Amino acid sequence: MALALQRSLFHNFVQSMFDEGIVSDEFYQLLAMKDAIRQDYVVRAITSYCIYAQNLFSHLTDQISQPEVDYHQVDASAREFYARTSIIGAEHVKLSCAELIQACQGNDKEYCFRALYWTKNEYSKLRRKFETIVQMERKIIDLENGH
Repeated sequence: MALALQRSLFHNFVQSMFDEGIVSDEFYQLLAMKDAIRQDYVVRAITSYCIYAQNLFSHLTDQISQPEVDYHQVDASAREFYARTSIIGAEHVKLSCAELIQACQGNDKEYCFRALYWTKNEYSKLRRKFETIVQMERKIIDLENGH
C-alpha cells in the first residue's frame, strides 16, 4: 500500500512538472530507463546532470568575466550543456541555454551575462524539483527492496 501511494505521489509530481512545461517527453523516457537499466538510474542521471551543471556554471561565469571573452569556448560549453539538458528533458533550462548560445554567437558580453543568469535561475528552479524527485525515488527504491 505504501509503495503504491509513493508511486502515485511520484507520478503526480512528475506530471505537474510536465504540465508546467518544466520537463518534456525526454524526461519520461529517462524515467522509463529505470526499469530497463537499474533501479537507481534516475537518481544517478539527475545527480550527474546537477554536478555537471554546477561545474559548468562556475566555468562559464569565469569565462564570461574575463576581460577578453573567448566566445567560441563559451559557445562550445553552452552547446554541450544544451545537449545534456535536452537529453534529460529540462525544457525551461534548454530554452534559456539556447538564449546563451545566441548571445555567444553575437559576441555580446552583457547579453551573455543576462542569458547565463537566466539559465542559472531556470536551473535553480529545476534543481529544487529534481531534489524532490530524488527523495521520492529513493523512498520508492527502499519500499521496493523491503526497507
